Amino acid sequence: RAGVARPRHRRRRRIHRGGGRRHRRMEVLVLGAGHDVGRSCVVVTLGDKRIMFDCGMHIGYKDSRRFPDFTKLTPHGGSLTSVIDAVVITHFHLDHCGALPHMTEVLGYDGPIYMTAPTAAICPSLLEDYRHLMTDRRGEPNLYTAEDITACMRKVTPVALHERVHVGGGLSLGPYY
Repeated sequence: RAGVARPRHRRRRRIHRGGGRRHRRMEVLVLGAGHDVGRSCVVVTLGDKRIMFDCGMHIGYKDSRRFPDFTKLTPHGGSLTSVIDAVVITHFHLDHCGALPHMTEVLGYDGPIYMTAPTAAICPSLLEDYRHLMTDRRGEPNLYTAEDITACMRKVTPVALHERVHVGGGLSLGPYY
């Protein structure tokens, strides 16, 4: 008919992976920031590896809602280290890294933590400034200590741009801008 656009038929493409790789199922679990800004924390399971991307805080809350809901990973208690293979902090904003000292020093996560060298350089200062403002000046409880920040940052492995970190099971990670 004149004047009616007809849809073009597209051929479906089949994507082939070389090297005999198996297709892996990916699962995504949002522990925070699903519907708002703050406490960014997403856990991606790919094959048998579970990687946490970001561990942020929501600065608008003063109670347990300040931190990601880690009970989604360990509903019956247990160690976060046993259920997370690695943590990757994407950048130094508090809504992406602010809960890291809580996760490592209060909840006991002791696995690998990766972030770029610039993020690792800036992160401790931001965490300490926020901690000082909230606890020393405002007297708010439910936060970590200066010692927690120092101990947490000792566990971080800085990663250079384009460097590959092998997590295991054929999975590797690398930062790019």
